Amino acid sequence: MTESNANVRRLLPWHEDAAAQLRQAWAANRLPHALLLQGAEGVGKRAFAAWAACAVLCESPEKRQLDCCGSCGSCLLFKAGSHPDLLWVAPDEDKQQISVDQVRAATERLSKTSSRQGYKVAIVEPAHLMTPNAANSLLKTLEEPSGRSFLILITSQASALLPTVRSRCQKLTIARPSREAAAAWLQKESGHAVDPALLEFAGGAPLRALQYADGKFDALNEHMQKSLTALLGGQADVTQVAAEWEKDALPERLTWLDLWLSSLARAALAGNADLVTFPSGSRHLPSPPHTLNISGVYSLVDRVRALKAQLARTALQRELAVESWLLALLEVLAPAAPNARLS
Repeated sequence: MTESNANVRRLLPWHEDAAAQLRQAWAANRLPHALLLQGAEGVGKRAFAAWAACAVLCESPEKRQLDCCGSCGSCLLFKAGSHPDLLWVAPDEDKQQISVDQVRAATERLSKTSSRQGYKVAIVEPAHLMTPNAANSLLKTLEEPSGRSFLILITSQASALLPTVRSRCQKLTIARPSREAAAAWLQKESGHAVDPALLEFAGGAPLRALQYADGKFDALNEHMQKSLTALLGGQADVTQVAAEWEKDALPERLTWLDLWLSSLARAALAGNADLVTFPSGSRHLPSPPHTLNISGVYSLVDRVRALKAQLARTALQRELAVESWLLALLEVLAPAAPNARLS
C-alpha cells in the first residue's frame, strides 16, 4: 500500500462529462460509496481519480460544488502527498498483483474515523490486478460501507473483476475524446503538430499518445518498417528479428503489428492493397502478395493479440514466441518479398 505522491488535481478536457455526473450525485447527496472508474489505457483515469479524491476531501468553506479549491488545509496536504485520509493501493514494486493484506489494510482504514472529520478515500489501481482473495475481502466493505467513505476502483479491464465486485459499485466511464479534440490537446501539450498515425497507434488515448510524441513513435515506426522489409526481402532471418524485437519495446511492436495487419486486411478486402500505408499515416509498408490470404492475415492478428495478452499475464519465453509468430507471418506474406518496398 502506498500513499499517493500524485498532485494532479486538474481535469482534462474530455473528463467534463464524467465530472458532471459525479457533481450531480454530490449535489443530490448521493455520492456513491464505491465507484468503478473504467476506461481505456491512456485516457487519464488516474488523473480523474486524483481530482475526485481531492474534491471530496476539500474543506473550502465556500465550496458550492464538488471541486478541489487547491488552497485549504486538505488540498495542501493532498498536494504534498501526505493527506491522512487518502490511500492509494497499487501492486508493490516487486509484485504484479495487489495482495489481500493490502486491501484489508485499506478497508480497515476506511472503517475508522476520519483524521480531519471529513471523508476517507481509498483508491485501488489497477483494480483488475487484485488477487481473488483481495477482491473477495472488499465485499464486506462494499456491502456494509462505513459512513463518509469513498472507494475508487480504477480499471481498464472491468470484465476481469469479480461480478460481485462490479455489481456493488457505481460505474463511471472515462471516454476517449474525439480525434479532433485529442489531436488539439496533443499539439498543445507537446508543442508541435503530431502525426495522426500516433493517435491510431495509441488507440485514440491522448495520454498514451503523449508518451510517444517526442519522437519515440517515429523511431519505432521506422524501425518496424526496416525490420519487415529486411525479413520479407530475405536480408534478415527470423532469429535475428525476434532477438531485436524481444529486447526493446515488444508490447509496442505487437500493437504496431496489430494495426498494420488489420489495415492490410481491410485494404485487401476493399481491393486496393497494392501498396498499404500505416493507418492515417503517409509512410508505405511492405506490399502484400497479389493473392493475399486474408483469413491468414486475420489469424496473424489473433495470434499477435494473444501474444500481447500472454506477455501481461504470464512468464513467457518471449524470443521463442516471437520467432514462432514471425514464421507464421512469412507463411502468409513471404510471396511479397520480391516486391516489398518503402516510400
